[in-house]
Amino acid sequence: MRRILFEIPLPFFQKHIPIYAYGFMLMVAFLVAIAVARWRARKEGIDPAKVTDVGIYLVCAGIVGARIFFVIQFFDDYKNNLFSIFKVYEGGLVYYGGLFAGALTLFVYVRKHRLPVLKLFDIVAPSIALGLGIGRIGCFLNGCCFGKLAPHIPWAVQFPRTIDKAGMIDGSPAFLHHYELGLVRLSDTHALLIHPTQLYSFLADVVLFFLLNAFFKYRKKDGEVLLLLGILYPIIRYSMELLRNDTPLFFSFFTVAQIISILVFIVSVTLFVVLRWRMAKNNPSA
Repeated sequence: MRRILFEIPLPFFQKHIPIYAYGFMLMVAFLVAIAVARWRARKEGIDPAKVTDVGIYLVCAGIVGARIFFVIQFFDDYKNNLFSIFKVYEGGLVYYGGLFAGALTLFVYVRKHRLPVLKLFDIVAPSIALGLGIGRIGCFLNGCCFGKLAPHIPWAVQFPRTIDKAGMIDGSPAFLHHYELGLVRLSDTHALLIHPTQLYSFLADVVLFFLLNAFFKYRKKDGEVLLLLGILYPIIRYSMELLRNDTPLFFSFFTVAQIISILVFIVSVTLFVVLRWRMAKNNPSA
């Protein structure tokens, strides 16, 4: 865990500008995702500059949507300090909120500029998976999205007790959670051993990126790469939620992300099957 990667000194002001790991990794995720999407757009005959433009809109809309979704889900943590809502660099984004906001933004953009909607969705789908994976490294460095207790696995991790500039204990999130449960004392230096769910998500999202790229040449109609993302990512997210220990349960069983994952999975599978069935019906020889 390393919330602040480094600090930029300001000699004349005798101050330093902290570069937060979470925000830095979001920037890296954006740059890498845009580069990959531009490469794919060029192969598909679409102006890469358009992809860069839409990428900027997607990131802005995605961060706003993801933050709003997170704040709604954990509003009790913000109602007494509304200014902290804007501290995105400290972590606190929910993928599905960003996905819905980004999808709406992308749809509006491509309709306005008369671009092929489904093809552009397919182009950005692998980049979304890769960007999510890189972003999870930021989660790991920030200490958020932590996992459940895992004392018996060799790759389990421990997050430290952190102290702010005033000398008060302010984390890590895992340490505070374990303290609230009575599992650690304030004198302890680390939380208990837990699953590195952020790294699990990183590896799964990178594998998903390669699968989506490989599927590109097998798609029979525009939009199928996006639908495959809608089929596979919910499986990943649902599984990760089973191992995470930082999200509340609804109906005593599911988290919000799991409920949305189930719905997205059902819709994506249905659309994919119907699309292939119609193609087979209209072209039996294929």
